Amino acid sequence: MKDETNPLEKELNKVKFTKYKNKKNNILVAGMYAMYKTGKSLAFVAKNYRKSRQAVFELFITRKYKLRSKELKGLTTIDGINFTETKDGYLRGTIGMAWNGKKRILAHQYIWEKNKGSIPLGFVIYHKDGNKKNNLIENLELVQKKDMAKKFNPNYHNQFTKFTNERNT
Repeated sequence: MKDETNPLEKELNKVKFTKYKNKKNNILVAGMYAMYKTGKSLAFVAKNYRKSRQAVFELFITRKYKLRSKELKGLTTIDGINFTETKDGYLRGTIGMAWNGKKRILAHQYIWEKNKGSIPLGFVIYHKDGNKKNNLIENLELVQKKDMAKKFNPNYHNQFTKFTNERNT
């Protein structure tokens, strides 16, 4: 015989009520956690219960509910520094310790500075092959911001170039 119980109900039956048995919203919180256990994100649960994601997170932590670990997307380690993929495809990491200040750095900038020295003001590092994950020093090039703008903007207008009437004559 096929079990026709929905997955949310199964998880709700498994949820243990912790030491907060006398709280009036215990069933509500158990329902939230059961939804989370079916694979829904904290943000999804929060939206369904008209709460903030942070409020749901703190509620689960105080009730000692086990949370899934964050999946790191595109993790790459260079010289002991973990770099993760950003939304726009670059690899970003954090260097330094909490007590002396942390600094965020992009992998291509880190590789350039390690091999060639600091990046001068007004310059950027360009990936020659266009692959933002290919951070081999041979693939990196130091380019002026204005030249980079010309390369990717045929009209030559952006925050790094000044408009002139040269092209209009």
